[in-house]
Amino acid sequence: MEKYRIEPYKQEYMEQIVAGWNETLIFDPISEERFLQQVLLDENFDSKLALVLLIEDKVAGFCFGIKRKYPYLTRGLEENRGWISTMFVRTEYQGRGYGKALLNEVEKRLKKEHVKEITLCAYSPNYFTPGVDLKYEKALPFFEQNGYVKGLDAVSMQRELFSYSIPGKTQDMIEQLKEEGISFNTYSFLYMEKLLDFVRREFDAGWVRNILQAIRNGEAEDTILIATDIEDQVIGYCMRKIDGNDARFGPIGVKESIRSKGIGGILFDLQMREMQKRGIYYAYFLWTHGAAIRFYERHGMSVYRTYQLYRKNIM
Repeated sequence: MEKYRIEPYKQEYMEQIVAGWNETLIFDPISEERFLQQVLLDENFDSKLALVLLIEDKVAGFCFGIKRKYPYLTRGLEENRGWISTMFVRTEYQGRGYGKALLNEVEKRLKKEHVKEITLCAYSPNYFTPGVDLKYEKALPFFEQNGYVKGLDAVSMQRELFSYSIPGKTQDMIEQLKEEGISFNTYSFLYMEKLLDFVRREFDAGWVRNILQAIRNGEAEDTILIATDIEDQVIGYCMRKIDGNDARFGPIGVKESIRSKGIGGILFDLQMREMQKRGIYYAYFLWTHGAAIRFYERHGMSVYRTYQLYRKNIM
């Protein structure tokens, strides 16, 4: 094992970090601009937790640890929780103990920040993947050998839209629900308060953030569809482009008490059609799990990546 040192991130290391990232995390390539936006400009970025492994002044690895400094909507600071958003050791240095040394140092520093549990990858809002992709075959045993415990599996899904058309069954359901006073429309400013209140009651704080971001960017009318009831209250919605990519679908959600009516399926089909109208011929999202996979499969989506979620208690 050659002599090495581990240092906090410095701007002079960025080019080498991005090169090493693209060499090793081959299913998740990154540009310097994206590194700037999702790592360096993240409000919780702390160079003391974003550690660089150096061997003879060459960047041999990088581990991006995170602890919230600013509250995240209703989740707050999550004081006891930390993340390792991403990590790599360049190919020529793997299998020699450098990864363990780098990981241990990040964990030690997170513990000093009063972190009691570390989650791999799934850091909101600026995550790269929800977990460790199963295709990174060396990473799975590495993290397990270092005390990380398996949680849920998660998947990414996709479908093409070149040949898409709204199913006749969906058209029939729209007409049936219209008789109950349920209608489907594009978002407008008149529904801002109703939509935000609905999502706050029914779903995750991150979903509220996505809507607020779309409104701030002037994109909500183009990217959000809503379902309303006979009293003109929002009972479901879906959106796209939450990360700036036109083809990124989701989130989608329906009021819990009426999820058996098929409203979610209708919103999905209508969004696919709206994307197709705009010349967007591909739809994807980064993660879901459990019964939701079957919902998307019924609507023509297929799995293109599978992840293992991990956490570690460091109390």
